[in-house]
Order: sequence, then structure tokens, then C-alpha cells
Amino acid sequence: MFKGLMKSFHTIAQILTLKTASLIYLPIFLIFAVFAGCTNNEDFANPFDSDNLRTAGAPELELYAGDKQVRVTWIDTEQEGIKAYKIYRRSISNSDEPFALIATVDAPANEYIDTDNIENDRLDEFGRPLAYEYRMSHIDTNDVETPDPTNPPDPNQEPFRHWQTATVKPSIAPPVPVVTLGEPVDLTVNLFWSDYEFPNDFDTFRVYAAIDDGNTEHPVFNQIAEIERDELGYADTNFREDGITKLYRVAAVDIFGVEGITTISATSPNLPPAPPVNVSVVYIPRSLFNNKYDATISWTANTEPDLAGYQIYTEDAEGNLYTRGTANRFETEITFPGEDPPPGGEAPVRTYYISAYDNTPGPDGERDHSEIVMAQ
Repeated sequence: MFKGLMKSFHTIAQILTLKTASLIYLPIFLIFAVFAGCTNNEDFANPFDSDNLRTAGAPELELYAGDKQVRVTWIDTEQEGIKAYKIYRRSISNSDEPFALIATVDAPANEYIDTDNIENDRLDEFGRPLAYEYRMSHIDTNDVETPDPTNPPDPNQEPFRHWQTATVKPSIAPPVPVVTLGEPVDLTVNLFWSDYEFPNDFDTFRVYAAIDDGNTEHPVFNQIAEIERDELGYADTNFREDGITKLYRVAAVDIFGVEGITTISATSPNLPPAPPVNVSVVYIPRSLFNNKYDATISWTANTEPDLAGYQIYTEDAEGNLYTRGTANRFETEITFPGEDPPPGGEAPVRTYYISAYDNTPGPDGERDHSEIVMAQ
């Protein structure tokens, strides 16, 4: 019994010791974790921090090739303490050739035109295009350069840090396409460049588009298509309604990636939807003792994004159409119960018609209707 009591006391002591230790070390662990987390965040919070070589240098370095020149651009954050930028270049990207300093640009600045011994249309021994490679650093008010070119960051070390670079292949731009607009089509803009004269180093066509609301000084262009040389046109069907204006850039691109660009503005035309198809009517008599019937008109749904609905008609005594009802864009049939024969008694049932209309009014402010189709 005595040994059992001693064993119980020993177990209780162990539990108390573990709890006491956890109470002591848990706060220390939490403080360390928070401190470590803050340290990591601070390391990478500031792109110009000398400890943050993952993005240090110049944010969003971009290059634009020209005829024996390269336009180097970056974002100048106007951060205090940055007094200049240094631009480095090597003539063959991803090679062992060292980067050479080509320019120092005082801040604030966000662009530099490099024309120093730039060659066009360079190819290696296998006929593959050769690219120039650029990188940048910044100089602070203490004349400290970040990243340090004498001790550049090693991407194989932890934490991962990388000196951003960009590549470019200067060339004479291809001839710009002469772009014309095709015939108006609902929710579509057709672009054509049928008489293009291809240079020997032609590669592809690219089409870019930006919404033109009339208020944007610098529209944001996005590439919407890349087109082979035997396709001399493009149909933009990415419209949700009529009357939307876009700016287009149609670029001829050579094998070096240099673009010859034409810009053109076009608006999706204010046109009605296509007429409904497969329109049919089914008549069902209601009684043997009168001429009343139910009429069910059905059709295949239209697919236009701006479709608002359908309008159904029948004829009055003079043969003029008048509206009997409407259906929303998701409906594909409508039933008129208890219909009477048409006036005049010449026909046992009425004839029905249908049109589709969109959500963009016409120039007169009225609904923009398709051609009217008779139900068969």
C-alpha cells in the first residue's frame, strides 16, 4: 500500500512539473514566434530595404525594344532616401558574361533610353534570337547601393532572395498593319488587315483591347488574341451590351518580339438580337361544345448576352399585329389559354408571331426588336 501511495505521488509530481514547464515556456515560445514572424514580414515589407534582396533594385522593371535601342522603365516610388538608380546590362542573357554598368540616373525617374552599342536582330550560331539582359539597383543618400553588385544575392540561399532582371531583343519593328472595320454585327467588332506585307522575320499578330470610357487618360490594354500569319482579321465578340467602345492595338510581331502597332477605336453597334428560330405553335381544343382552344408557342432560346426577352403578337380584325404577351429571356414557351378564333370567322385559330429584344434601347429610345417570326 505504501509503495502504491508513493507511485501516485510521483505521478502527480510529474504532471505538475509538466504543467509548470508549459506555463513558463509557452509564453516564451509565443513571443519568439511573433518576433520571428514580424522579422520576416519586415524583411520583405520594403522593396528598397537592404535586407530585402528579393525585390530590391527597381520595382516592375520592364524593357521595350526598338531600332538599335532599348527603353528601360520602372516604377519610381518617390520613397525618401533614394537618390539615384544604376542600370546594368549584359549582351547575352543567362550567360556567364558579367553585367556592366551602363548608366546612373538621378531620382526621381522612371525611364532610360539605352542606345549604347545596341545591335538589332542578333542570332546565335543555331539561328536563335539573342537577348540583352538588364538589372537595376538603387543608391541611397548614404551612397549605399542595393543590391550590392560586389556581393549579389544568391537565390539558392534561404530565405529566397533574387535580383530581378529582364530581357529584350532589339529589332526594326515590322510594318504596321492597316486595320479596317467590318460590317456591323450585333455584339461584335470585326477587324481586318487584309493587305499586310510580311517582312522576312515576321512571327505573329497580336490584338490588344482596352475599354474606352472617354475618361481614362492611360487606358489599360490586355492581350485578347494571338493570330497566325494566314489569318488577316479578328472578331471580338466579348461584349455584354450594345454601344461599348474599345480601343484596339493590332500588332505585327517579329521573331525578336518587336511590335509594329496600329491603334483603332470601335464601338459595338446598336443592333437588335437575331430573330428566334424553331418557332412553333400547338393548338389544343378546350371543348367539343365551343371553338375555344389553348395555344402554346415555343422556340429555341437566343444566346445573346444582352437579350432581355421576347414579345408575342397576333392579328386584329384588320390584320394588324398587336402584342398578346411577353416572355423573359429564360423562357422558351408561352401558353394562351381559352383563345377565341380570329375575327371574321374565316380561320378556326389565330396566327401567332414572336420577336426578341435586347436591353439596349434603339436610337428612338424604344425596345430594339429583332425581325418578327411567324409560328408554324
